[in-house]
Amino acid sequence: MRIFTIALVTEFFSFFILVCNTRAVAQGSYMWTAITDTLFTAQSFFVARWMIETKEARGMGAFMGFMLGGTLGSLAAIFTTKHLYGRV
Repeated sequence: MRIFTIALVTEFFSFFILVCNTRAVAQGSYMWTAITDTLFTAQSFFVARWMIETKEARGMGAFMGFMLGGTLGSLAAIFTTKHLYGRV
């Protein structure tokens, strides 16, 4: 359950930032694009490191956490950016 939770939270954050970034680029927002690019790059580095160093992070529990976290992160980002950036 621990690996599932870690994977869910990290992928939620990853997809949240990725969708925020995509919407910022679509709107031509230099500030939000720079912020989300930086956050996504840092987060990607730490997730890759965790998956390399932790065998359990490559198992089915992590896979399920990544799938659910990514979906929820995308949905949350759309909701958030509609309020933060305005509609695209």
